[in-house]
Amino acid sequence: MTGDKGPDAQNHPGLLEYAESTGIWHQIGHGMVVSGAIILVLALLVVASSLISMPYYSLSPGNALPVSHMLAIPGKSLHPLHGQVLMTDVEVAQVTLLGYIVDHFESHVALVKSDELIGPGPASELNGEAMVEMTEAKLTARVEALRQMGYSVPEQNAGAVVWMVLKPSPSWGKLIPGDIVTAVNGRNISTANQLADAISAERPGSTATLTFTTVNQLIGSGGKRSPNPRYSQVKIVIGKRPTTLGGANNTGFIGVVPFTQGVYSLPFAVNLSTGMIGGPSAGLAFTLGILNALNGGDLTGGKIVAATGTIRPNGAVGPVGGVREKTIAVERAGVTVFIVPREEYNSAVSVASKHLKVVAVTSLTQALSALHRIGGRLGNAAHGPVSGSSGHSAPPGFQYAPWS
Repeated sequence: MTGDKGPDAQNHPGLLEYAESTGIWHQIGHGMVVSGAIILVLALLVVASSLISMPYYSLSPGNALPVSHMLAIPGKSLHPLHGQVLMTDVEVAQVTLLGYIVDHFESHVALVKSDELIGPGPASELNGEAMVEMTEAKLTARVEALRQMGYSVPEQNAGAVVWMVLKPSPSWGKLIPGDIVTAVNGRNISTANQLADAISAERPGSTATLTFTTVNQLIGSGGKRSPNPRYSQVKIVIGKRPTTLGGANNTGFIGVVPFTQGVYSLPFAVNLSTGMIGGPSAGLAFTLGILNALNGGDLTGGKIVAATGTIRPNGAVGPVGGVREKTIAVERAGVTVFIVPREEYNSAVSVASKHLKVVAVTSLTQALSALHRIGGRLGNAAHGPVSGSSGHSAPPGFQYAPWS
């Protein structure tokens, strides 16, 4: 209907005269105003609900990507691959009120409370924490694969890497995820426990000078230690340890979660280019992908195999979360075998089709045995050690690192 009372009324003058005399146009016009107001209110509600953040994150199926596409080993002739090892991820997004309503009707989307996903740290640091986790996953995967092939890969502790910074805290705005503290007031720091002890011994209200570098400065793209990392210093006023974190309130506190940063003497560089993908969950897949490239290219027996799980310096495979959504992603990629941490086997099989074989493991050794059973050729990977001297202190999922 147009603004001049409509074409039908114009074509029938008698009808127009009758309508005006009885007040029908007034009623119709009023109804249009009311309907328009309702539509406007609904539109405003939709816009508002799309802007209101909820204390939840959504996990939805991401991608299943060949590790070989991310891998480069300078100076090494990599074997042609018969089959593939795929890593998989999930899409993580903060949920709005509108998204919260919509996601409840999506069978392949999981809603996770914010505090369960990000812990006590601020949401603004989630990406930084995830990139630290990815760096550690790639580093440990290189080491485990090379040791499994029989290479000697010595390890040294190089400092306390910051994984999380509490907000507010004395370190907020001073340190960020990925910084590695190597000294406090000139005293060398090589482990997370040494950092915790040094800070606890400081008097609240005093000022401490921390020497630090970064993960990217200390460790090159191929996993080797950089010869000349750049160091910086920052002064931090020591606070009191919150009673909610345990311990005496009069002990020094700067508000970071650290873990010990290991550096390794690799026999050669192993480059893994992962872009903006974060998190620790691709550690097992990276390890198997590197082994496949170095060890004949037939580790999967010609099959497309996906894997998820953290990898530890002793070869242990740990849980990662989001396995239900990852199972859907690997199904879409045509995967026939999916290796998952034992703790998350039930989550995977709950959505897996009959065409996908799900295998539960707790170690790299078990993962290799599973590949051997489906026709994979292990070669040298069947004989190498799964761990070396010393021990990287980053705990599975990083949940248990102490506050300092």
